Amino acid sequence: MTARDELLRIVPPPVGVEIHVDWAEVEEALGVALPDDYKWLVERYGPGSLDDFLYIFQPESPFSMTRLLESSERAAEILDQARERGGNIPYETDELLAVAATDNRDTIYWVTRPEDEPNSWTTTANGARNMKWPHFEGGLVEFLAAVMSGAHRVDVFPQVFPRKPVFSPYPAPDARRR
Repeated sequence: MTARDELLRIVPPPVGVEIHVDWAEVEEALGVALPDDYKWLVERYGPGSLDDFLYIFQPESPFSMTRLLESSERAAEILDQARERGGNIPYETDELLAVAATDNRDTIYWVTRPEDEPNSWTTTANGARNMKWPHFEGGLVEFLAAVMSGAHRVDVFPQVFPRKPVFSPYPAPDARRR
């Protein structure tokens, strides 16, 4: 079973969502190609939250805090500020690209090594209130499937997450429902 199949089994996506994204435009704005599993996730699930706690950043969103470009730029600024204050960050800022966040403002990043091979990027997280950097040897969908199934615990997330593996959509600018 693939990570995509596992995530679909654990956390069914909303019915009838069709998200159409101009990926070339998004990647040009970011200055980097994005992993195929992320594109699949956005197009299959659309904007929303996992367990009303974890939000995947979207190319377009009615909520600025969940827009990929703005959120990743802000996360990079925060990393640089933390580094200037002496924070122990095990990655260079340009090796990280924020892709998700929690209600607690914990941030999930892609480790963008090698930059020109996005499908081989791994995942890390950082707690909003600590300097832990747990690393996951897999892409975003693999990470989400492992976390939502309970097979992988992320020590910067609350012990009670996930309470119930569910996806709750919110309106998308370009979503068409059947």
